[in-house]
Amino acid sequence: MCIADDIDTDMPTLKPPIILVANARSGTTMTSQCFKMLDSQIKILREKRMIWTVGNTLHPDDRFTADMATKRVIKKIRQTFLDLQQEHGGRQIMEKTPSNCLRIPYIRAIFPEAIIIHMIRDGRDNISSCLPFWTRPRKKKRILRRLKETPMWQWPIFIPRAVRDQIGIRMGLTKRVKSWGVIYPGMFEDLQQMDLIEVIAHQWVNAVETALEDLDQSRPEVFVEWRYEELVADPLGHFSRFLDVAGLEMTERLATYLRDEIHTQSSGAWKKRLTAEQVSKILPIITPTMRKVGYPVDADSADHQDEPQAGTNPESAAAVSPATT
Repeated sequence: MCIADDIDTDMPTLKPPIILVANARSGTTMTSQCFKMLDSQIKILREKRMIWTVGNTLHPDDRFTADMATKRVIKKIRQTFLDLQQEHGGRQIMEKTPSNCLRIPYIRAIFPEAIIIHMIRDGRDNISSCLPFWTRPRKKKRILRRLKETPMWQWPIFIPRAVRDQIGIRMGLTKRVKSWGVIYPGMFEDLQQMDLIEVIAHQWVNAVETALEDLDQSRPEVFVEWRYEELVADPLGHFSRFLDVAGLEMTERLATYLRDEIHTQSSGAWKKRLTAEQVSKILPIITPTMRKVGYPVDADSADHQDEPQAGTNPESAAAVSPATT
């Protein structure tokens, strides 16, 4: 398929969308909050998941390939982004749906001009941050927002699942939601055979490995890869370099926010959130990928307490800093 042939060049100019690609809880909310400080330059979309599934709604997982971007899909999604751009005064659109870390070929087929930011976070911190979202009821506000975004013909699927997750956990009928975060191929089968924390570890591995492989095969013209820990250690440097290559301007609001609000407190939080048993279950799964992307594993993984501190029990809720996604 010739991608360029499927894009309507007669459409009004669509600015290159900025696509933030990362597993859930890898720093995307923190990063998008920073981009909000660019004032009138950027419009952040709140994970408009349904935009991406046009024509592929019933696909069983989040792995979308380039051939799934049909002419109809390309036209619809590009038009949606253009409408949003025009609706918000011509501001460049930024989107951060976590599922997109399994969809880079699909995204590149729709937006060959897209600017992509790939974020990676230490797998242990990421897993410890994801775990509570599997085991607590969804917020009513989030459910209503998702319902509004969901086409009416999908309501018979969405509503029973939302009710099950909301009422089932509160009444003790189930210990977890049906699914949360990136749905990798085979995940529902794994949920029947593995401990939950092992499935979450496989989510991280699939998200990181798939994105790395796809980006290696087809790298965008404007592309950066950020490690969460390096970003929070030097946020001004990372953003300054990115804004230069993306043709955006630093604002005083952003510089102040980066200086005053971004911190390193959540790096290494897994040592307080995870038990030794939990760490022993995830390490065999994540260690090869951790080493591939440059995270030390052996010494660090032995240096943590046996039980989470009070208030950070990953089976109930995690204490998450506002500056951390």
